[in-house]
Amino acid sequence: MTPSLFLLLAVVLAFAGGGGPWVVAAAVIAAAVAGTTLPDLDASLGLKHRSALLHSVIPMAVALADRRTWPVAAGLGLGIGLHMAADLFPNGMRGYATIKLPLWGSIGAWPSYLWIAASAAANLAGGAVLLGRVADRATARATLAAVAVMGLAYLLRTDGGWWALMLFAGLGWLALR
Repeated sequence: MTPSLFLLLAVVLAFAGGGGPWVVAAAVIAAAVAGTTLPDLDASLGLKHRSALLHSVIPMAVALADRRTWPVAAGLGLGIGLHMAADLFPNGMRGYATIKLPLWGSIGAWPSYLWIAASAAANLAGGAVLLGRVADRATARATLAAVAVMGLAYLLRTDGGWWALMLFAGLGWLALR
């Protein structure tokens, strides 16, 4: 229920907030918070756990339908990307942990790893690019810092989060080299 409320807040800010820098930042941050747990609403929606419909770029793409909701799309991309990064490190990639396609079922262990990695990268990159398009440089940096703090808190308390943090640290180190 919480992701729905944060997503609703983000959409209301996007449509009624006026488009100022703080409104854009608040919409992105609220959508990012929603995105960290939105993929796990699949069971509540009658879908199988790790449904490809929510564990993908589809939620971000839906938010791109209206230019006013691009901040929401940016936040969803960042939040879902963080969620997917943690999903890369389940206790075991079988059954409940694998990606499920509608009308098909599980795609198997290795295809699930590939799907999750590609979705995490696409969501994070898409969210970052969109953030750069909807916010000026200073607002984008401040918003990204706030999302990073929120993401750190999320990854520290979720299964697979520590491994995802080590992955991000390693990628950051490589990027700086």
